[in-house]
Amino acid sequence: MKKVISFEKEIDFPSMIGEISSISIDSSLKFIDESSVDGSLKVFGTYKMTEASTLEENFSYDLPVDIELTEKVDYKDAKISINDFNYEIKNDDILKCNIDILIDAVEEITLEEENVVEVTESIEQLPKIDNVEEENEFEISDVEESSMESLTRECDGDKKEMKDQDAEEVSEDKKMKDANTKNISSLFEVLNDAEETFTTYSVYILRKEDTIESVMDKYKVTKEELSNYNDLSNIEIGSKIVIPQSINE
Repeated sequence: MKKVISFEKEIDFPSMIGEISSISIDSSLKFIDESSVDGSLKVFGTYKMTEASTLEENFSYDLPVDIELTEKVDYKDAKISINDFNYEIKNDDILKCNIDILIDAVEEITLEEENVVEVTESIEQLPKIDNVEEENEFEISDVEESSMESLTRECDGDKKEMKDQDAEEVSEDKKMKDANTKNISSLFEVLNDAEETFTTYSVYILRKEDTIESVMDKYKVTKEELSNYNDLSNIEIGSKIVIPQSINE
C-alpha cells in the first residue's frame, strides 16, 4: 500500500517576509501502532525582511502531525517520507507550506469472523473416511489364546460343526486322527505327514452395503464353505460371519 497524505500548514513570522533565501524540511514522523502516525515536520531556513535587504534571518518551526489511517498496516517495516513540498508567502508575514507525505507499507489482511465460521462449517461437512474394514475384521490366528476361547464360547454351535468337519478331513490318517480328536485345543489341524495345513478363520461383521456374494468374492470362498460355518439363512446387518481360510506349509 502506498498512500499520499497532503497537509497545509501556515507559519506566522514575527516580521515581514520579503524573500525566502533558503528553506528545508525534515520529518520525525513514525508509527506508534498499526494505524497511527505521530511526530512533527521541521521547516527551517533563512529569509530577508525585504527583497532589497542584505541581512538574512534564520527561522525554524516544528509543525505537529497526527495521522490516523483507515487501514491497518505492518508498521514495523513501513516507510514514511516527504513526497512533495512547496510554499508561498501570504499577507507579507505568513508562510504557507504545502506538504505531501508518502506512506509505504504492507496492509494487514484480517480474516473476518463470519468467513472463519464458514470455513469451519465446510470442514465439518466433509465426509469422514470410514476405516470400518480394519476395525471390523481380524484374524483369529493373531488373537491370544484367551481371546480365542472367548470367541469359541460365543460361537459354540459353529465350533462343534468345525470340529466335526476337521475330524472327517483327517480320517485317512488314523494315527493323526487319534492324536488330535481326543483333545483339540486350537483351530490348527495336521492333515498328513508330508504337508501341514493350517486353517485360520476370519470373523467379518456384515455391514449395510454387504451381501453374501460380496463377502464370498472378497475372501475367495464358496457359499458351501461359508454354510459349513454359518447359518446363512439368519444372516443380517451386524452378524458375525466366520470365514475359513487354509494355509499350506
